[in-house]
Amino acid sequence: MAFIGLRYPVAAPITAETEGAEPTYGAGYVVGKAIQANLTITRNNNPLYGDDAIAEDDNGITGMSLELGVDDLEDEVRAKLMGDVAIEGQNSAPTVYYETEHSAPNVGFGYIRVRRRRGVTSYQALFMHKVVFGETSENAQTKGESIEWQTPTITGRAAGIMLNNVNYISFRKRALFTTFTDAQTWLRTQANITA
Repeated sequence: MAFIGLRYPVAAPITAETEGAEPTYGAGYVVGKAIQANLTITRNNNPLYGDDAIAEDDNGITGMSLELGVDDLEDEVRAKLMGDVAIEGQNSAPTVYYETEHSAPNVGFGYIRVRRRRGVTSYQALFMHKVVFGETSENAQTKGESIEWQTPTITGRAAGIMLNNVNYISFRKRALFTTFTDAQTWLRTQANITA
């Protein structure tokens, strides 16, 4: 299979967590227009040697980290996704957003990958149960003869949750659809996006 696109990054705040079940999510939202999503999966790889050979091995997933690039992070989205604090302005002054020492909130997060196989296009929707995002760097550059777009990149770390229905720690789930509309509907349902 080959993937040729990336669309529709969404997030939703976690409002409640129950042992053995997926979190409950508040009202979800679209993060921005997706540019890139680079997922790194960490595995524990520790072979047991016996009789001068590998007798047992375990390479289970222990974590996931995500680098997400989008066209823009509006202030309202930053406040929901990374915990910026908004202070309303007075006398027609603008709202001011503060970055604080507090950790960003845990959110559910997902996106859609466009898949092409044997000339047929399909859509893989992915949803990570519990992710905390943060910004790692910020760059600015003057405009010269040719424009170099400066877009935000944020990083997230996924936490695994124990799910009774699969009896394993799960980091994400995914489903494959023949139409983008179906993939988007599934993802909107996961992220509790109703509007």
